[in-house]
Amino acid sequence: MKNQIMLLFVLCFIAIPKGFAQSATDFYAGKWEVSVVGSPRGDVKFATDLVRKDGKLTGVLADGDEKRPITKIEESPTKLAIFFMSSQGGEISIDLDKINNDTLKGNLMSFTAMATRVKAQDFFTGKWDMVILGTPNGDAKMVANINRKDGKLTGELSDPSGTQQEKIPITNIEEEASKITIYFTTSGYDVHVVLDKIDDDNMNGKLMNMFETTAKRIK
Repeated sequence: MKNQIMLLFVLCFIAIPKGFAQSATDFYAGKWEVSVVGSPRGDVKFATDLVRKDGKLTGVLADGDEKRPITKIEESPTKLAIFFMSSQGGEISIDLDKINNDTLKGNLMSFTAMATRVKAQDFFTGKWDMVILGTPNGDAKMVANINRKDGKLTGELSDPSGTQQEKIPITNIEEEASKITIYFTTSGYDVHVVLDKIDDDNMNGKLMNMFETTAKRIK
């Protein structure tokens, strides 16, 4: 009897981490773009953000301003079925098989369907046009080329006019959710510029807490 109790305890102990691991890596939760090819309406794209509520996935299929509530979702480790009400009033489903970590493929009725994971943008990475206003030499312009290496932001600054060929290494970048501080050395002085996110393509702030600075994403 004692051995049986110990066996049950061990089995329960093993089962808990396994369940935790599955919820910690919730594969289907997140934003997806779902494409349906060759429907009577032509090729259709839905955007959806699948969230888990009370253990079940739910969400809305959005086609522009038109939104269709998802009535239910059936899932397995390799398959996903998204049910919603069609414009004719009947419930239909998009049946998808897992292809890889970012792609699902299947059918909506007889039409080919594919879902692609929408990845969050690494906001601060990329090239930025920076303008430092009102310096003793007038407005100064530079391009910040920022990338992420081993999880940390790094990069360099350059002269957009091409007059100054030598690039200025960025010595350090401090990163917050909506703000970065860029450190670099110029003319023998250590300086820094603080930039706050304004929208998806713009930041502004100050150089050395004195000179107004703007940064616009180069697309």
